[in-house]
Amino acid sequence: MKYMKKFNSISFKIIIIIGFIFFTSTFLKSVSFVKAQSYTDISVQEAYNMIQDDSLYPNLVILDVREQYEYDENHLYNATLIPRLEIDDRISELLPYNDTEIIVYCRTGGRSAMASQNLDENHHFTKIYNMLGGINAWIDAGFPVWTPDDGANGTNGQSIGFTSNIFFIIMIGTISIIILHYRKSRIKIN
Repeated sequence: MKYMKKFNSISFKIIIIIGFIFFTSTFLKSVSFVKAQSYTDISVQEAYNMIQDDSLYPNLVILDVREQYEYDENHLYNATLIPRLEIDDRISELLPYNDTEIIVYCRTGGRSAMASQNLDENHHFTKIYNMLGGINAWIDAGFPVWTPDDGANGTNGQSIGFTSNIFFIIMIGTISIIILHYRKSRIKIN
């Protein structure tokens, strides 16, 4: 009987410990599946305000994740097209902007939400803004879009691949080197 009480006491403790471990592991598993959305949903008004504020968002990227034919019909000015299904293959084009504000949009907001999640979870971008309602909501709000009637491509000469600022920096550097070389060689001649 004495051994029976001791056995029951040990069995009870083991059952409590196993129950505690099971409960804790189940709770922790359910908590680990909950992840906060790290990209930010914004309205078209908020997107418009960001685009207009060059001082607060000087390097803002506007990313259109629709298809080429949709982009050709209309798009936000200065938008860069990378269709949603091509993002992983073309991620090198966006990597320099990993810590830069990026507004992502599509036609109605579905593809841009998936693209925003992809940029966040798979590529670790830190400042992604999904424009709710897409270009349809943008147009409904009366904000400007590029259309084929506007000519060119609606980027005002800017793209995320090679900006005019970089071109001018390289050009000035090259000219400076040529001038220095000319002066140096001219000094040797005299």
